[in-house]
Amino acid sequence: MKKILAIMVVLVLFLQGCSSSEDKSMGKEAETTPTIIATVTSAPTVTSIPTVAPTDTPAPVLVLPVTVNDTGKVLIQTVSGSTTYKTNSYMITSTNGEVIVVDPTSMPSKDIIDINPAAIMSTHSHPDHTDAKFVSSYPNAQTLLYTDGELQTKDFHIYSIKASHGTDTIDGSDYIMVIEVDGLRIAHMGDIGETALTKDQLKALGKIDIAFMQFENSYSNMSVSNMKGFNIIEQLDPKVIIPTHFGKASQELMVERYGEITNFDNLLEISKDDLPDKTLNVYMILNKCKYR
Repeated sequence: MKKILAIMVVLVLFLQGCSSSEDKSMGKEAETTPTIIATVTSAPTVTSIPTVAPTDTPAPVLVLPVTVNDTGKVLIQTVSGSTTYKTNSYMITSTNGEVIVVDPTSMPSKDIIDINPAAIMSTHSHPDHTDAKFVSSYPNAQTLLYTDGELQTKDFHIYSIKASHGTDTIDGSDYIMVIEVDGLRIAHMGDIGETALTKDQLKALGKIDIAFMQFENSYSNMSVSNMKGFNIIEQLDPKVIIPTHFGKASQELMVERYGEITNFDNLLEISKDDLPDKTLNVYMILNKCKYR
């Protein structure tokens, strides 16, 4: 019996030792379990970039008409700011410096350049041949705007001849402008669309030295195929042709019929003595104007 009691005491002591060891083991495990620390990443520091003042933008290089004439010759210049109709509008300056403008369109404002024309003419009312704002900005200029009439300035004599924009009915839908200055006789034919000039028109025109003439224009039913522009200019037979409405096909035909085209940038200086001996020479005044 004593032996059995002794065994039970030993067993109880053994079980208590195991329990204590387990508690110690669990405590140790708890002690060695790593502590998880939340890491807070701070927002990156934003360094402000100093504002750099923009450098001054260079002013555009403008290409303006010549307003002073000291050449001793008549100046004929392209003057429109249009990118579509670059060769319709012209400024003509006498040897004394008086200016007229024919068929203005997309013209520069006075604050860009003061052309100060003595007279302004328009062959017809289409917007590529007239500029109401430009006309109104020069109230002292004489005007002859798509109508019958005659003007006399100090250096110019100007008169109009009734014509047609697209048919052979002379209805005033176009007017030919005849300009006399310093011994030259110049005609701006506008958008004439007749098959041929009439006898009365030819008589009123007389001998023309320089003619502004169109060769391709669907609004005038004028094309290389029907040759209306070529027929009219050959009736008129001027020394110099300055093309207005034209295209590649008509340019090629001009070269074929009249010889190589002579190009001028913006400005033609010419006098009676400078006129070619033969007729029907094509002078192309290229528009390089830049107003902005």
